[in-house]
Amino acid sequence: MSTDSPSLSTFQTRRDLDKYEHNGLLLYALQLALDIDDIDSLAAVALTDGTNDKKCDLVYVDHDSGRAIIAQGYTSTKFKPSAPANKASDLNTAVAWLFGADRDDIPELLRPARDELHEALRQNSVRQVELWYVHNLPESEAVQEELNTARSSVRAQLEHHYPDAVVEEIIALEVGREKLDRWYATSQMPVLVSDEISIPVVGGFSQTGDKWEAYCAPVPASWLTEMFAEYGTDLFSANVRDYLGSINSDANINNSIKKTAENDPARFFAYNNGLTILVNHIVPPTEERPVLKIQGLSIVNGAQTTGALASSNATEEALASARVLARFVKCSDQQVIREIIQFNNTQNKVEAADFRSNDKIQDRLRREFAAIPDADYRGGRRGSERDIVERPANLISTQTAAQAIAAFHAMPNIAYNETRRIWSSDEIYAQVFPERISARHLLFCYSLLKAIEEAKLELSKIPVGNRTSAQGEQADFFRLRGSTILLATATSSCLETILDAPLHDSWQIHFRRNIAPREAISNWRQILVPMLPFVGQLKDAIAGYLKNSDRTTGSLLKFRSLVEATRPALGAGPYADFGAEVTVG
Repeated sequence: MSTDSPSLSTFQTRRDLDKYEHNGLLLYALQLALDIDDIDSLAAVALTDGTNDKKCDLVYVDHDSGRAIIAQGYTSTKFKPSAPANKASDLNTAVAWLFGADRDDIPELLRPARDELHEALRQNSVRQVELWYVHNLPESEAVQEELNTARSSVRAQLEHHYPDAVVEEIIALEVGREKLDRWYATSQMPVLVSDEISIPVVGGFSQTGDKWEAYCAPVPASWLTEMFAEYGTDLFSANVRDYLGSINSDANINNSIKKTAENDPARFFAYNNGLTILVNHIVPPTEERPVLKIQGLSIVNGAQTTGALASSNATEEALASARVLARFVKCSDQQVIREIIQFNNTQNKVEAADFRSNDKIQDRLRREFAAIPDADYRGGRRGSERDIVERPANLISTQTAAQAIAAFHAMPNIAYNETRRIWSSDEIYAQVFPERISARHLLFCYSLLKAIEEAKLELSKIPVGNRTSAQGEQADFFRLRGSTILLATATSSCLETILDAPLHDSWQIHFRRNIAPREAISNWRQILVPMLPFVGQLKDAIAGYLKNSDRTTGSLLKFRSLVEATRPALGAGPYADFGAEVTVG
């Protein structure tokens, strides 16, 4: 379908998404919106699409950010004025099955996603539920009305089944051409609002630094509400997240902001942290002209303050008297802009990894990876602005690498449920990235997880009616959340059997030759084939979401015993071929 949409034009160049067929656009939208490096790993976890998916293509529970995204996708081969509204209403069906149906009635295809969602709700780790309808056509009011109905269904189901849940916001989102283009533009150019704006300020001052200049001054809260009324969430184009909403709770910071504006506007300046705003041009005020002039506007830090003020019941008089400290920053260096955005947002989902990017271990790994063929490892550093929308084929995602290392070294719970702690906890970071880790060993772990993800994807493409009973059992296992991580742990636990040699230091193992990631993945694929029939032994650990160490240990022992039993028959075949490619130290 021909298009004048820059986001869709770029999507059409993404050959790496072809393998996901009609789900490719849905994954592309997630990558744009969530700033995901490794979309393949997310797809391996979140896609639910199949012959009996109950109108639900994807369920993604992000435990770190507290978001649960339920999505339906549609891709038209011909241009139409809008997407079919009945596809949006399908989300009502998805909501009914995911939230309301009895577990025993849920199709096996959808049950793992449903179970993870409900477990997250019981654990109060979901604060925002989002319904997405992703398509490649213009957006319409008819579609949004259907989505609003589905949102009401979610609210009713939560009130009935989880009245004490901490869900603060339920969002119904039509992601068509307009929104895709806006997200794409944000990834390319952080300041979307380009107008010239005058701001009344008193008592400000200028500041300059390395590749940036700024003007700092208190601004009236009423000015912020006016900007929000005029530009909406475009104000936050450079922010890592839009306004999250507020609930009537003293513990919710957005609600506290509103109360202060309504009841204590004179104290607002003292209570509030202030805002950081990216601009394209600054003209400081003078004695003759006490007005700050800026061109371009994007609130980097302060989306919650702005949104809370805009939704408060504060009077015009209160908003005019309340003051907020604002830093207007001009910078033309793209790397510095990225760092301004990162370091001004302490709730960025990869904030901890960003701060580890200058760690001496990550620095050494980057230098070692320079010698590995066709591999791009950045060790927590962000790439260019285009890397998210035009992902380099050889990029080794830092997040996925960390998960792979944790899984390989018998930490599947950390790898699947607590990825953020790898970066935020000094103790866990030292366990996953110890001094003795090498780039060759990191590649060894990473390529195992990628080989498992590829095996899962290939299996999912076999029509259900064409699968053998063994393939059906394997597909059942891979539908379980955390299955790829657990299989990586299980495979690692069998390495002494596979190699027929003791592993005195598992951190020293790597491929004998200095090979590219693609070849490393191929090496793992040959030994996965004889091991896949045993994955049913791992289901008990998955039932505990990898959090029950006793269940996990028991499942791994059963799996390993079966692999050991096959060693005499396979020792001269794929195991020996794999062993010839590996060195244990």
